[in-house]
Amino acid sequence: MAKSTVKRILDTAVELFAQNGFDQTSVRDITQAANVNLAAINYHFGSRDALIQAVAERYLTPMCQLLERQLDDHDSLETELSLEDLLELLIAAMLSSVEKDRQGVSLFMRLVGQAYLSSDNNLRAFLQRRYGPLFGRFLSQMSQRVPQMSQSEFYWRCHFMIGTAVLSMARHGMLADQERLFFGSKASEPEVFHRLVSFLAAGLRAEPDMVTEQPLLDVPEAFPKQSNNGQLPEIQNQQSDQGELPPGSKG
Repeated sequence: MAKSTVKRILDTAVELFAQNGFDQTSVRDITQAANVNLAAINYHFGSRDALIQAVAERYLTPMCQLLERQLDDHDSLETELSLEDLLELLIAAMLSSVEKDRQGVSLFMRLVGQAYLSSDNNLRAFLQRRYGPLFGRFLSQMSQRVPQMSQSEFYWRCHFMIGTAVLSMARHGMLADQERLFFGSKASEPEVFHRLVSFLAAGLRAEPDMVTEQPLLDVPEAFPKQSNNGQLPEIQNQQSDQGELPPGSKG
């Protein structure tokens, strides 16, 4: 019975966190949806923070364990992995960690997106403490494949990659339905991820951006300040020109 209660709470928490975000989902929301009382969450998890961490561990722990084994195996064999190989390893580990869930990939990617949007510093600290060393190792191997890139640019491109993956996969079902409507085909989640690998690798390998010191747009001209009455200067001038009616017109 206890195991069933824990699973029901976790399943419900995953759904609500993915749908509404960590910050906008209360313990009361979870208890009502899971049909359990507050004491059950306190008994099995201890606190709301611990419940959030359990949700993260549900996916990240098996994913990271598999990824670490894969990296160890390749290191022991002294296998030279390409950037695409590394991305494939990461995706394969993620797919394995969510394969038992009905909406595993979609839920996982939505949770990743919500974690980015969350203001929960405790969650960030937990993720860094628990999974930081492994992801640091993984990112270090990725950065070695693009040695010409600065640390700052590599940092941002990694976040661009995550954003692209979340946008593509968090609503895979909807996008796949639209694909079938438009083109008569419907790519599976593994197929989309495989296509994504070459796109992400190309983006990471692209020539570093030459960031200029000057802004690309002259902001005051592109976005003129509003006048005191809240209207843009161009509009105000047009109205002032029309302030006097032409001769013979009716007021």
